[in-house]
Amino acid sequence: MHYNADTLDDYLHGALGPERDATIHAHLESCAPCRALYDEAASVRDWLQNAARAEELEFPSIIKARVWERVRELPQPVSFADRLRALWRPMIAVPVAAVLAVFVYVGVPGIHGSGQPAGVAATYLLEEHAAVASDNPLADRGLIVPASMVDDQQTSGLIDAGDTASASGR
Repeated sequence: MHYNADTLDDYLHGALGPERDATIHAHLESCAPCRALYDEAASVRDWLQNAARAEELEFPSIIKARVWERVRELPQPVSFADRLRALWRPMIAVPVAAVLAVFVYVGVPGIHGSGQPAGVAATYLLEEHAAVASDNPLADRGLIVPASMVDDQQTSGLIDAGDTASASGR
């Protein structure tokens, strides 16, 4: 049995499995006609490789120099620490910005439009409430007088809700 040229080409290029490769190798050792066909295919392959190598052209030295210059200009590889720093920047900057925004919103009056007008003192509001409450003598809490209006002489004539409840219970 002899092998055809296609099978020997496949053997020459290493395209066969290990078992088939071993079988053809053993056959070529003992069969002269198959060995001659194999040697012919090997010489054609070697001739084609040599011809292809001879036709290879080299770049002119100016082009080589420009290519190497561009390669050297490329940015250097980034280190692991630089990559880690770049990753952490947004993870730190976003929470810090959020904390600053909350601090400015809560800490600076007038930005968020609080219910109390700016510049109004709490005592003024208490006195205003006392004035409104004193206009209504039948209010549940009775007469409410702010501490700034009460002195030792006026307290004897005032009646509060606790006194009226104890007096009606008698």
